[in-house]
Amino acid sequence: MGEWNTVFEGEVEGRLVTVKVYQSTDEADREDDGGPAVRVTTTSVDDYPGILEEEDGDTLLVEREEAGRLITLEPYSLNDLEGELMEVGFSPEAAATIVSKVPV
Repeated sequence: MGEWNTVFEGEVEGRLVTVKVYQSTDEADREDDGGPAVRVTTTSVDDYPGILEEEDGDTLLVEREEAGRLITLEPYSLNDLEGELMEVGFSPEAAATIVSKVPV
């Protein structure tokens, strides 16, 4: 038997993100690409409507609402995670940052 362990919990592009990896001693629990099973939970983009961009290019978060809707991603393989993160609204850079938190 194994368990889900949190490897990252923080904010990326103004959204809460939790990355968990399934830790098991059984090789059958590893994904097809040889990587660990991964679960990413984040809030929806709609939960953060209060973003204001100033003239000098700085971006400020001005009115943060409670996270109302959670999105959970459990990609088929670690290789699919970056694409799935972009599908739910993360930039390519943010998706790559999140993927880099997963130990391989």
